[in-house]
Amino acid sequence: MNKSVRKLLIAAIIIGAAAAPANAQRQRKTINNPVTQAVFRVYAEQLSADPNNYDTLLRRANDYYHFDEYRKALDDVNRAIDCTPAKEEDHLFRALLLRASIYNKTGRRELALPDLQKAARLQPASQRVLSMKAHTELETGKLAEAKADFQRLQRLNLRNTEAPLGLARIALMENNLGMANDYLEQAVALDPTNPDVYVRRARVRQQMGQSQGAVDDLLLALGTHGDTQPVIDALMEFSRTDYPATIASLSNAVAQVPDNSMYRYLRASIEKEHAHYLDAVTDYQHIIDNRLDDYRGIYGSIAECQFALNDLDNALDNVEYALASVHNNGPYHLLRARILRHKGRIPQALQAAADALAAMPDNGDALCEMALCYAEQGNTDESMKLFGEASMNHAEEPLYYLMRASVLEDKMNQPTAARGLYQRVLSLDAAPDKPLSSLSAFARLFSGADVATVTAAVEKELAADPDTNGHLNYLAACYFAQAGDNDRALQAAEKSLKAGYANLYNWTEYSDGRVNAAPLRDDLRFLNLLHRNKSLFSKD
Repeated sequence: MNKSVRKLLIAAIIIGAAAAPANAQRQRKTINNPVTQAVFRVYAEQLSADPNNYDTLLRRANDYYHFDEYRKALDDVNRAIDCTPAKEEDHLFRALLLRASIYNKTGRRELALPDLQKAARLQPASQRVLSMKAHTELETGKLAEAKADFQRLQRLNLRNTEAPLGLARIALMENNLGMANDYLEQAVALDPTNPDVYVRRARVRQQMGQSQGAVDDLLLALGTHGDTQPVIDALMEFSRTDYPATIASLSNAVAQVPDNSMYRYLRASIEKEHAHYLDAVTDYQHIIDNRLDDYRGIYGSIAECQFALNDLDNALDNVEYALASVHNNGPYHLLRARILRHKGRIPQALQAAADALAAMPDNGDALCEMALCYAEQGNTDESMKLFGEASMNHAEEPLYYLMRASVLEDKMNQPTAARGLYQRVLSLDAAPDKPLSSLSAFARLFSGADVATVTAAVEKELAADPDTNGHLNYLAACYFAQAGDNDRALQAAEKSLKAGYANLYNWTEYSDGRVNAAPLRDDLRFLNLLHRNKSLFSKD
């Protein structure tokens, strides 16, 4: 693999990781762009002239579907089906497939099956409808029907990889592991240069408990010439369920081809995501020192790790070096703002937050960072305006309300207004069984709820979650510390550190929103615990 291709892959890793939270915003911008809006105006004009124009209804439904506007797409396709003459079988076929796709996308697979059955009667030899029908049957537990359809699909086209992959899943459900492996080998043999085949085989292997083989498949997929971003996404996803297996496979790949920057960069990215910052810095630095790649984003990634390791001076140097060549990178400007604020350089932090907002308009994190800077300066009016804007733009984000409440309570002496924001967090709570993950435990605690009741819910979540990267137990340590139970907080902190949660900045410095471990920091037992785990934070 040549250097330019490796550079593109590394850029894909960075862009894929950084862009994930902005998917919804990007979608809204796309559907609202002038060209798309002009197309929708034409649809509206055509339907105003003829509300029963089934062809226009179907075309608009398709466009809504591709913009993830499923409710509008369903309304249009329902009308299209009602208006389509019986003789227009091809048109009806396409409409039925679209409605089935909408039902499947929105988790209503039982409703998709009747449409797929009708579509199959209209075009019995359609491989597309057979594949959709078989997968829908498989997802709804109709194994016999799914098996029959996958086998029929295989007879229609011996080169189709959907059939053996689907049959492998069924064989796995039937506990026939040997047959499942055979089908997986068939699928790869049919299309060995298609990365999607390896990704899908990896998913089945993961279900079979073959984690190492699954990750190896993903690394094989990276060596093909197809779209690599889904492979990178899958690798990141696998690491969240089996971090050791993912790192082991990547380490093996690094050992076999030590001069390949892509594998080392992937390993570093996964290490960083799992809060193993020291390991990540080592990998990033190896790429730089050995000149395996000159991608400036590596310096931004190192800066993120150094910030988490509370190495603020080096983090600032590296993020500024990255920004010297990537001037309009919003996340880098935001990181710089955070570093500068926590170094007490508030005017420069404000400018950096403004630069982040210029690159990422309406970004909630950047708005809150600027709000925190103004609060540090005592300009609480401007701070409240920015917090309000962040909450308006991102109404489902609990941390923004908690940050705003902490400024109201700690800097403005307005506990009643703060309690209103805590109640707002509780009204958002879509996961009552996850009070730590949703931060509702903190809102309940700060609003004066019965501590024993909240703690019982917290303990239940901790018991149900394996917490492979230690972040949940970090939140638990924060909760118990804020609740005044340092003994229980220390137990959670020990579990978090044992899982490798190496964010020293969070442990020792972070103080925003009262979701922090500040009450532990004067406890000698906590300081001793950090010292015993210093290998997580430093090589010295």
